[in-house]
Amino acid sequence: MFKLLLICTVLAVTLTACDKQKQASAEVGAIPKQIIDKATNDINNATELAAEKMKAAENLDSQESVQK
Repeated sequence: MFKLLLICTVLAVTLTACDKQKQASAEVGAIPKQIIDKATNDINNATELAAEKMKAAENLDSQESVQK
């Protein structure tokens, strides 16, 4: 009887630990995707900013050439 109780207790503890490990693995697995998403957003924002600056520079150049 004692052995059965001990086995059930060990089994319950093991299953609980497995569930916690599964949840932790999912959280850790999501981190690289978050990093990639942030890097992609940063690159897109930098590209848009560079395009705006290029357009402003082109407009400035065209205005200067018209004035000459």
